[in-house]
Amino acid sequence: MGRRHHSIIAKLNRNTKQRKSLFRIQLRQLIELGSITTTVAKAKVIKRLFDKLAAKASNGTLASRRLVAADLGNPKIANRLVDLIIPTMGGRRSGFTSIQKVGIRKGDSTSTASLTLVAPLPATPVKAAKVVKEVAKKESVIEKVKKVIKK
Repeated sequence: MGRRHHSIIAKLNRNTKQRKSLFRIQLRQLIELGSITTTVAKAKVIKRLFDKLAAKASNGTLASRRLVAADLGNPKIANRLVDLIIPTMGGRRSGFTSIQKVGIRKGDSTSTASLTLVAPLPATPVKAAKVVKEVAKKESVIEKVKKVIKK
């Protein structure tokens, strides 16, 4: 197996494992929060990787979910991408994110950019049963405190 010549992914002064870990973490944050602020060089790489990931996720099949989960390292975030984010993008084949330059970082004078999803991030659905259990748990704790105070 030979080397892939003319590889254009920036090395960012990191070894392979550090670089892959950095990209995985930033992709997770982008999916969870909808936007991240990072350096321009990192934002350009993350944009390319997210487009490839979104193209994989657009099928919505179990196999594509597993491929995305393997790339992200977290099945919950992969499901969020497939179930919530990709349907809001419409029929897009690429261009899921946009980069806007923010300014210059004070510490090392590096230009920073904001990487944002093009479509607005949908609200995460909250399971009603979970909310009911949490409210019941809080009420039972309050009742126990009242009993202790009465004694």
